[in-house]
Amino acid sequence: MANFTDPTKVAFGRYFGRFFAQVIADTPGVAAWAARDFSKAAAFAPGRMIDAAEEMLESWRKNDTSQAAQPRPYLPVVLVSMSKDYMPAPPEFTRNNGDLVDVMIPGDAKERVFKMRTVTAQIRTQLLIAAADEPTARSIAMQFQSWVSSMQNRRFAAEYKLAGMPSAWPVQVETPDIIMPNVSTEQKNLTMLLADLTLYATVPMLIAPRSSDPNDGKGAGANQNDPFAPGYDPSGYQVVVQADGTSRPPSRLADPAEWSVP
Repeated sequence: MANFTDPTKVAFGRYFGRFFAQVIADTPGVAAWAARDFSKAAAFAPGRMIDAAEEMLESWRKNDTSQAAQPRPYLPVVLVSMSKDYMPAPPEFTRNNGDLVDVMIPGDAKERVFKMRTVTAQIRTQLLIAAADEPTARSIAMQFQSWVSSMQNRRFAAEYKLAGMPSAWPVQVETPDIIMPNVSTEQKNLTMLLADLTLYATVPMLIAPRSSDPNDGKGAGANQNDPFAPGYDPSGYQVVVQADGTSRPPSRLADPAEWSVP
């Protein structure tokens, strides 16, 4: 895990890729878009696009690194951006767990105990749909809104590396009621629709003991203090082998199959 935000961006890219893979070609523009490689049909853009939609589109058009003999078709295209600010999820959605709890990571053959807290971040996300004709832009918008409305598409998983092991954590789309108003432009033969949606991403914050602190000695030893180093394999916290009946065992992290959408 390079940081707490990249896994959500990667996960949303895969999520939108699933939508792209099942698009219905009901206009020539949508047919041409669906026939492209996904990397030539959608891209992330820096910052929010609400005030700079045309600039973001022009920047994407100029960023042709395909080295193809013929220039790639620029439109339609979908550009995605996520806000740089941080906001916690509202209390009516969830409660952030600021208290440290003891956890064991599923699949950990060493059965180590770590400490963890979680936060559910509210991530404002924008999609800019740009097409050379109005029916194509509207078709992509309608199909995406319909796709998100499916209960199975209301959430997806972001993968984090916890003590070097992959662990899936839920990201949920706040509401499927996505409105995509038209973005004014002076360019002819260009229609741009901009959607705002909110993602609620549960972010795990795993804590392992430093090599100088008491630990169970089950880690590899090297890179014990650097969670970003290759081969990070920390030891866990020492645990009590025998305890009275009031002790609480470490929590088991949930499997994605157990998630539910309110």
